[in-house]
Amino acid sequence: MLSPKFNVYGIGNAIMDLQLQVADKDLELFSLEKGGMQLVEVADQQKLIEHFHGQKINRASGGSAANTLIAISQLGGQSAYACLVGDDDFGSFYFDEMKAIGVELHTNAVSGKSTGTCVILITPDAERTMNTHLGASSELGASDVNEEMLSQSEWLYVEGYLFSSELGQGTVREAVSLAKKHGVKIAVTFSDGFIVDVFGEPLREVVEQADLVFANLSEAQKFTGKESEDEVFSSLCDVVPNVAMTMSDKGAKICFNGVREHLDVTPVKAVDDTGAGDMFAGGFLYGITHGLSGKDAGTLACLLAGKVVSQLGPRLDCDVRKLVELKDLLPKAV
Repeated sequence: MLSPKFNVYGIGNAIMDLQLQVADKDLELFSLEKGGMQLVEVADQQKLIEHFHGQKINRASGGSAANTLIAISQLGGQSAYACLVGDDDFGSFYFDEMKAIGVELHTNAVSGKSTGTCVILITPDAERTMNTHLGASSELGASDVNEEMLSQSEWLYVEGYLFSSELGQGTVREAVSLAKKHGVKIAVTFSDGFIVDVFGEPLREVVEQADLVFANLSEAQKFTGKESEDEVFSSLCDVVPNVAMTMSDKGAKICFNGVREHLDVTPVKAVDDTGAGDMFAGGFLYGITHGLSGKDAGTLACLLAGKVVSQLGPRLDCDVRKLVELKDLLPKAV
């Protein structure tokens, strides 16, 4: 049997991140819930940007699944992505940057549509508050899932934000059906607590078919209805055979191939927690597709997540494989 061409095939929203560092009072001014994500119109985003006129905006092509696939590619893995951008400058930038990083895209820009954007407000405690306009991403449908590329992948990675619309839910169902058809393993990330709160039923439908779930403690608490870390983790493990549950500075709990681990993390000075969970998922998926145990893959994931929260932006702009801390974890290049 031939080895898969791609380690991971992801589906998700293609979003240009526009990041601003703000004060808590700025969130209060706009009645925004700290740490949350809300879907907004372009006019709402423009009001935010105008309010912070003159302040530096950090820009990066992203979206939850995209950040994870970027991490996999930075580590030397092979990833592909189903997403939609508009035929505008942001869309061209997005395609060019993803190609340069090594993430393979197979869709075309949507004529007459704008690329999705997210104005991310980062407070001094490193918490990110997201204001997202999906743009062309809102039209991602079942027909945009490439069966050939998915069939050549070891894992399908599903972004939880897709559950926020009926069209997105249909896209997920199609991808999951094709994954089952071709024996591709399925990983799902919850993405955000509001997805669990508002779209829990379609999310649970897919989670019960998944091979691996990524969630932070808060999301997992909402999903399971449990409170303590141990109870929450055990409840998730009763639903899905493999679980990676992050707990911020308390580390992570991992269950992989029947082995459960609690991983501690080295404390870091947090600057921006945007993309921390995405980076964790990327490190873990890279690890388990390149011969690492669940424990070592989780250790790699924790290291990467710690690195990304200590800087501004959802990804590491460096040669990730050459980070000194990773030398003993990464398998040698073939």
